[in-house]
Amino acid sequence: MQASPPSTNSNQLPSYSARGRYYRGSFFLWKKILSLFWYYKFVRLFLSSKSREERELEFYKSLGSECRDFFLKMGGVYVKLGQYFASLSHLFPESFTDPLQDLQDRVPPHPFFEIKERFKKEFGKEIAEVFPDISEAPLASASIAQVHSATFKGEKVAVKILYPGIEEIIEKDLKAVRKFLKRINRFLVTFDFKIVHKEIAKLVGRETDLRLEAESMDRMARYFAEEPDYVFPKLIPEWSGKSVLTAQFIEGKRITQAGTLKKGQAKSRPVDLLIRAYILMIFEYRFYHADPHPGNMIYTPDEKLCFIDFGAVGEIPPSQAIALRKIILCAMTKDYPALVEALDELGLVSKKADREKLEEVVRYSMEKLSKFLSDTDSFKNIKFEQIHTPEDLKFLKEINSSLRGLLRMIQLPTALVPLERVLGLLVGITANLDPYRTVLDYGEKPFKGLVFQGENQWQKVLVQEGGIWGQAVSLPGELLQAVKNLNRGKQAYKLPDLEQHTKRMYSLGHQIISAAFVLFGIHYGTDRLDKGIETQAMVAYGVSVFFGILLALSVIKNKFSSKRNRQ
Repeated sequence: MQASPPSTNSNQLPSYSARGRYYRGSFFLWKKILSLFWYYKFVRLFLSSKSREERELEFYKSLGSECRDFFLKMGGVYVKLGQYFASLSHLFPESFTDPLQDLQDRVPPHPFFEIKERFKKEFGKEIAEVFPDISEAPLASASIAQVHSATFKGEKVAVKILYPGIEEIIEKDLKAVRKFLKRINRFLVTFDFKIVHKEIAKLVGRETDLRLEAESMDRMARYFAEEPDYVFPKLIPEWSGKSVLTAQFIEGKRITQAGTLKKGQAKSRPVDLLIRAYILMIFEYRFYHADPHPGNMIYTPDEKLCFIDFGAVGEIPPSQAIALRKIILCAMTKDYPALVEALDELGLVSKKADREKLEEVVRYSMEKLSKFLSDTDSFKNIKFEQIHTPEDLKFLKEINSSLRGLLRMIQLPTALVPLERVLGLLVGITANLDPYRTVLDYGEKPFKGLVFQGENQWQKVLVQEGGIWGQAVSLPGELLQAVKNLNRGKQAYKLPDLEQHTKRMYSLGHQIISAAFVLFGIHYGTDRLDKGIETQAMVAYGVSVFFGILLALSVIKNKFSSKRNRQ
């Protein structure tokens, strides 16, 4: 474990009551909402473009500093919230997120005598007996613990120790959060706030038991054992427990200190490693690091990526991993009806949602995203006005919907909340290190590489042939979509000679199936031949030849049939 040096100020945990913490949080929140409303609805209207830019810079810098000071004063869960905001530099101005960077690993430390007491309570021994050269100045201080460097058996180690009384502080925070959620449920948005609170409590509660973190760190290291570009600290089990975790010290710097790319430069290696790691975690291992803020990722001198702090992790059931993979494949192939189906499988679509209307929204959103990505030069500090435009409201009006109606169609299962947060952090880190590319630019190659693995040849064909099997036999896009809509019962054809055209469609369907088997046989046979399995290769090529003959006969038959009909 490793991190940057913290500030030198001491900081006692706040001793507010649960009620006091709630009122302080509520007062601060409403005060900031009112200040934002006042600025955008009144002050901004009377400023020139030049003075508006200067005023906004000052406004957001002050807002970021006030939020940082408030989160530090409250401690506990509030620091976690501030860390999340600090990573969203792609959405918020730098003048706002810069002051919040202090929350990543520069939280004011606690006096060393408190740390010694916590260690003695855990092991019944003085910390100096075990680590004679332990540094009293912490390497890093975070929301619930701080890290000190020491030497154990001649090797440099990092000793992470929970703050005294942090469990009680978190308990107060969670009570306050429950009240916030209850008010939001009553006055703003209806949702099952009890389940949401339960998930938050489960996530934060894990971080107060360092034995769970040690298990997660060891598990992730086993998963990445064959990946030479990734490093995980080795655990020192004899001096690790519920409130203490001792592990190998990893030299390096925070990932965001690796340097921002200039326009025209090749891809960022740290971002490449980061995105590939998460594709493996989510789609291969279905177990992921759920708190990837910059302070938890170390870029080593030999250009490897190290993950630390496994207090927050997430697991993905096989069904959700399949649905996520399907969503990406459908997005790549622009199969919007199937994309809606995949979103439904993931639990993101409300039971009351109008599926056809949602399909139109998905189509519009994906096309807008594609245009936005191609037209945008830099993805750092994107303004809200660039994302939410008047054209969006016009579109919703055209399909007889509204933003509120759209929100009713979508729901976010509580199990996916940590994953949504991870995505937000990854987008922010990518925008910070490489403002000219997106997560999609970095994720496409490793995602396809993962799909190509294993024996699922059909999935290989889907990706290698551009994602749509119909395009592999050169069907026009409009006809392909018509066939899909017909298959889904969403489109009817009014034709003068129904029987004749039905036969043609029936014949076309057979041709498409035959062509698909031809492609499958070629791909599978080539793959088997490369692996030296000649028997299977010959069988596959035989299947390809057989269906190729059927395809040729069908085309010839249709050609003569068309001539007879014209005569």
